[in-house]
Amino acid sequence: MKLTHLKAYARVWLKLTAQQFESQVANARGAAALFILGKVFRLGSALLLVYVVVGKAKLIAGYSLNEAIFLLMLFNLAQTISQLFLRGVYIFRQKVVDGTFDFYLLNPLSELFYSLFSYTDPLDMIVTTPYIFLVGWAWVNAGYAITLPLILLLVVILIISTIMVTAWHIIIISIGIKYLEVDNTVMLYRDLERMGAFPVAIYGRAGENILTYIFPFALMSTIPAQLIFGMFNPWYLLIFATLALVQLQIALFIWHRSLLSYSSASS
Repeated sequence: MKLTHLKAYARVWLKLTAQQFESQVANARGAAALFILGKVFRLGSALLLVYVVVGKAKLIAGYSLNEAIFLLMLFNLAQTISQLFLRGVYIFRQKVVDGTFDFYLLNPLSELFYSLFSYTDPLDMIVTTPYIFLVGWAWVNAGYAITLPLILLLVVILIISTIMVTAWHIIIISIGIKYLEVDNTVMLYRDLERMGAFPVAIYGRAGENILTYIFPFALMSTIPAQLIFGMFNPWYLLIFATLALVQLQIALFIWHRSLLSYSSASS
């Protein structure tokens, strides 16, 4: 993709995000407070669960309480960043039903771009910054030094996991085109995603492999934590990068196949 094309996509995304923010400020000021309170409540309840489980068991899959908290903070940060860009999936079914998707197909920019990235929630940007500080706090509290090489490796892991998350969301909206079913599918994905808040080793060998090599949930918390704890060889990231690109190609193939079965809302 040419640099001019990337600039065009960036300008459109910024414009759509600005419009979304203006709409929220004008029509749903109270919703912003409820959204942030909901995020705080979910994080607090997750922390409470970690304290109860790890506090009673002393260790969970070999991790101490502070290490488990750090893993949870990593998961919440990665989850928030991935959701930040992919909110369009949650309203995609309605776009197909009311015919908006027809206009996506006629637009000079990619219909997949609009389907995934046309509904970025600015409130997710607001909560991302506190999550970054919470990750730093939990990192130091776990007793491990923060170094530039580790930070760069975490960024690489975040990029790889985001590619895999995007691939799965492309598959979800592909199902939405063919069967008009998105809501239950994305909720099923979200339920599986929450399993990544704990070390994936607790789910047994089969569960660990599924959450590591099929879904990206281990990359969202367990693997970056293991990297910092000295339990993971960073060269293995090359394998995950290859796996992410393969998943993305498969997802794009499924997407293009689903477009062949699409009937216009007017037909």
